Parts: sequence; structure tokens; C-alpha cells
Amino acid sequence: MTALIALATALGLALTLLTAAAPPAAAADLLSQGRPATSSSTENAATPASAAVDGNTGTRWSSTFSDPQWLGVDLGSTVTVSRVVLRWEAAYARAFQIQTSDNGTAWTTVYSTTTGTGGLQSLDVNGSGRYVRVHGTQRGTPYGYSLWEFQVYGSGGGTPPGNGIPDPTTASLEAANGPLTTATYTVPSPSGYGSGTVTYPTAGASYPGVVLMPGYQGTQQNLQWLAPRLASWGFVVINVGTNTLTDDPASRGRQITAAGTQLLALGNAPGNPLSGKLNGTLGAVGHSMGGGGVMAALRDDPRFRAGVPTAPYYPNVNFSAVTDPTFFLTCQSDPVAHGNSYAVPWYNSMSQAEKLYIEVPGDHLCPMTGYGDKAKQGKWILSFLSLWLRGDTRFSPFLCGPVRDGDKNDTSLVTRWMDTCQF
Repeated sequence: MTALIALATALGLALTLLTAAAPPAAAADLLSQGRPATSSSTENAATPASAAVDGNTGTRWSSTFSDPQWLGVDLGSTVTVSRVVLRWEAAYARAFQIQTSDNGTAWTTVYSTTTGTGGLQSLDVNGSGRYVRVHGTQRGTPYGYSLWEFQVYGSGGGTPPGNGIPDPTTASLEAANGPLTTATYTVPSPSGYGSGTVTYPTAGASYPGVVLMPGYQGTQQNLQWLAPRLASWGFVVINVGTNTLTDDPASRGRQITAAGTQLLALGNAPGNPLSGKLNGTLGAVGHSMGGGGVMAALRDDPRFRAGVPTAPYYPNVNFSAVTDPTFFLTCQSDPVAHGNSYAVPWYNSMSQAEKLYIEVPGDHLCPMTGYGDKAKQGKWILSFLSLWLRGDTRFSPFLCGPVRDGDKNDTSLVTRWMDTCQF
């Protein structure tokens, strides 16, 4: 019996060591945006195949009204495909397959369903190929097939996993700046919002975009501390000034959407420093009424795939429809927007979203520049956005599991922590 116990203990220790030594999963990059797209048919000239890979959720591909139909993208070289995102218009596929090919002729099915429901579908797949297509075999409506966006994520095709971002550590994430060199660019003609300063990595790669939105009476100074931290870890960050200092949360949500639209447009336009820097994925961070605006953007604009509302304020609004990953950062002694009044009810109502809630000491200003523990706040926000906007699971341990427990269990640092781990 003693020998068996010793053997079991040794095996358990060995498995623990092997698990700890396992290499981190590679981040997934958006590979399809702007690549050549083709389709079996188009409904008309206004709905071409290219509209489904242009990063604009206001344009779409649609087919003629018959089965089967397909839409495909040429990724330029053989890649490893790990995720496909479909943003269906009302005309969706009830039965379809995701297929890959090395030559555009012989196809391998990596996902198949006969019970599709349309809407936004994020599909984990495991395959490789130069060409990827969605092949519809049964329509869900009398119309054709129609996609606002067809996004293929993976690694390869000349894009290093994680865009050259090194493995994160506690020390590196708590530092004021990350591993990438950054520069700034002032948006010359803001459209739909007051002003914009973009901080971006100078390396030759494309990254997710993040909109920073201040609160009531706030300016770009509100969240200025966060822009270089995010940019130096692989984000293109637009720090926004509002149309007026008194804009309400609904208006701030619309301005987040407008800033995201212009940021993507700058990434697609030649002749400016942001050309080619945006990969089509968007997130947002906001304070107070700006945090309420983040919630509105997540609810109303499918291009925004993750958000961080800090000390969020938006009275008498239901956000149970939000399904995107959301990190609520609140302040224990907040007399304006205490978590119990806004963030906690929203958190509890969002049954379909991955969620994180952290309450820290301080008043309503705790997430702003010059207040609170920016090393910890920065680490959490960076990790959350890296995980959910880039799919970079190397950042998960700082939010879930033993690595984060030092933060979670420190009552001088965190007064309340809730999550939907494991992420």
C-alpha cells in the first residue's frame, strides 16, 4: 500500500510538471481581411464577395436564391486555421460546411452543421489550407445566403503567431510600457466624435483596434495612461475626445462606433501611418458614462468583440443582450456609479457572455489617469483584451487560476472578484 501511494504521488507530480511545462497556445491572427474573395454567385453588383472580407459590417455578400452556394477566400499561402467567424445577415444558412483546400479544387470539411441559426457564429476548427470557404447546402430563408463578414483566424501566411509579442510575465504586464515601440498620430478630421489621438505599434504587422472613451466632463486625459500600455502590447488605440463634455452614455456609445469606423477606414487607406495596421477586430474601454457607452457599443455594434467598462454609468438600461466578453472594473467607494447600482446587475443579466468583475479600493476616479494601482489595472485590462481580441491564451493565467490568485485574494488590492473562468 505504501509503495502504491508513493507511485501515485510520483505520477501526480510528474503530470503536474508536464502540464506546467506545456508551451502556451499560439495566438490566432485574422488572416482573411482584404484577401481576394470569390463566390458561386452574387445577388447583384452591390453585394460582391469582397464585401464579406472588407472589415466593414455595413457591407455584405449575398448569393442568388438557390442551393448550394459558397463564398471563399484566398489566404495567399497555406496556413493553420483555428477559428472561423460568420456574421450572417437575415438570409442565413441552415446547413453548411466550412472547408479548406490547398489548391482551390479538392476540399476538406473541417466543420459541418444542419441546424444553423444565423446571427453571429464563432466556430472553433482544426485545419489547414490556402483557401477557406463556407459552403451552404440549405438556406434558412427563401432568399439566398448573405454574410456581413467572413473571418478566418489562424497562424501562418507570413504572420508570426502573436505578431512577435513575447510571452507575458507578471513583471512585464505590470510595467508602464510593453515590448513594442509605439508612435502617435492625430486624426486630422474626426467623423462623429470630437477628437482622436492614435497610439500604435511601429512594427510591420496588423493589430486589433481599441477605442478609449472618457466619462462626463472628461477629456482624452481620462484614460491617457492606458493608450501606450495597450499599444506597446499589440493594439492600435484611439483615445477619443467627445463632441461635448456633457454627452450622455447613448451618445458616447455612438461616438465609440464612429471612432471604430474611422480607425478601420484609416487602416484601409494608403498615405497615413495607420495604413495596414488594423486587422478588423475592435474593442473598447470607457470610464463612467464612457463605460456605459462601451456597453451600448457591445450591444449594438457586432464589430466590437470585447469591452472594458470602468466605473460604468448608464441608468435604466438593460444589457442582458450583450454576449461579447466584458470586464467590469469598479471602485469600492464610488458615490456616483457603484458596482451594485450598474455593473453588478448587468454582469448578472448577461447569461451568454464571458465575464470578469473586479472591484478595487477608491472612489469614482479610480480607473482614471493618476488614480488607483495602474500596474494591476493595466495587467488585467491588457490580459483581458489580449485574450479576447487576439485569441492569445498566453494571457489567460493572469485572469484565471493560481497565477492570478495573489491578486484575487489580496483584500487590500481587490474588494470583490467575480468571473466565468476558466477562460
